[in-house]
Amino acid sequence: MKRILILLDGAADEKQEMLGNKTPLEAANIVQLHKLAKEGTTGWTRTILDGLPVQPEVAAMETLGYESTLFYTGRGAFRALGADVPLGLKDVAFTLAFLSTDGEQITETEVELSADELRAIVELLQEKIGDSHFRFVPLKGQRHVLIWHESFTMLQCEPPDDLKGEPFEPHLPKGDNEKKILNLIYHALELLDKHEVNKRRIDEGKPPANLIWLYEPGMMPKLPSLRLIAGMIRIDAITDHIPMRGLCIAAGIRPHRPPKVEFDNLSESYERLVAYTNDLIPDTDLLVVHIREADKASHQRDPELKVFALQKFTEVFMPKLLDAVFAYEDARMLLICTHKTNSLTGRHLVGEVPFLFLPKKSTSRADEFHEEAAQSVGVKVDRACELAKWLLDIQTPIRLG
Repeated sequence: MKRILILLDGAADEKQEMLGNKTPLEAANIVQLHKLAKEGTTGWTRTILDGLPVQPEVAAMETLGYESTLFYTGRGAFRALGADVPLGLKDVAFTLAFLSTDGEQITETEVELSADELRAIVELLQEKIGDSHFRFVPLKGQRHVLIWHESFTMLQCEPPDDLKGEPFEPHLPKGDNEKKILNLIYHALELLDKHEVNKRRIDEGKPPANLIWLYEPGMMPKLPSLRLIAGMIRIDAITDHIPMRGLCIAAGIRPHRPPKVEFDNLSESYERLVAYTNDLIPDTDLLVVHIREADKASHQRDPELKVFALQKFTEVFMPKLLDAVFAYEDARMLLICTHKTNSLTGRHLVGEVPFLFLPKKSTSRADEFHEEAAQSVGVKVDRACELAKWLLDIQTPIRLG
């Protein structure tokens, strides 16, 4: 048994004027994918169901066959699992970001801290207000984790992305037991305003990291093991995305960190990545490969970079992967866009996305791989969990706890 699932993170898009009123998939020179569209089954499906956040791990959960509305508990929990942070059954994990405030308004939502600055701030918070109930966990990048031990509270929390210039108080967490979280936030504000790190940052003309922002709360997910459901197969995944790694751990999938992919050297990066991928294929039954560059280009608000990333993926990565995969007579491959990301605004968008399945499963008239072809002449599949039947011959959606 040899199965490959390729998750093209955020590759679907809207038509962009600077690309001749085409989406990046339409504008890109992706001859190999167009060829596969003719040979296989191209279609159109939902990866994100109503009420769920538009995030790649949500789309991946649905595509792997799970009842995502039942098992997705909140991104903070998947972030914690993916960062190897212990999470008890009664714990709530929040995504933690450091913002800037003048005491009333949010003045900056993206505060870049050095490793030394982050360590000093987190050590102070843990020493002064972290206790048996709260644990601050620093991660790489700008998003971290706060664990609230032994709490059943699920608060309504807003992400910080669109809050620059807004008064922060109306946007603080709301719900049962909110007082404890609000006390934590205000106590942290008092401590961080006086911290030497922030005094120095202000002197250097940098925004202070004086407001902790807690959102995406989640409790330990309880996913049935995909390995068991699919018949005791071995499942591996290649991803460096922390919440996606958390999904893998929750689902009984072994995650592997890929070689670093760099836009400045994309051809060689994809050469390394496909070599790493092909090395794993012989020893696994299902390999999940998470390709993030199209989404990263979108978050840089660069449609042309997204086109470039899609072209290099198709030109460099796909031919060698296909040779390795279809050397096996029983091989099947599903390639799917996780969600839409607007490459001009950087926003994740709700909407159906294209997929491609090999060998041909159902007749479609699509001879290209992009949004319009998939929607107009491709096969309509109501939701992505149905594709897990095609890939793994399992009953979906998976609901057993």
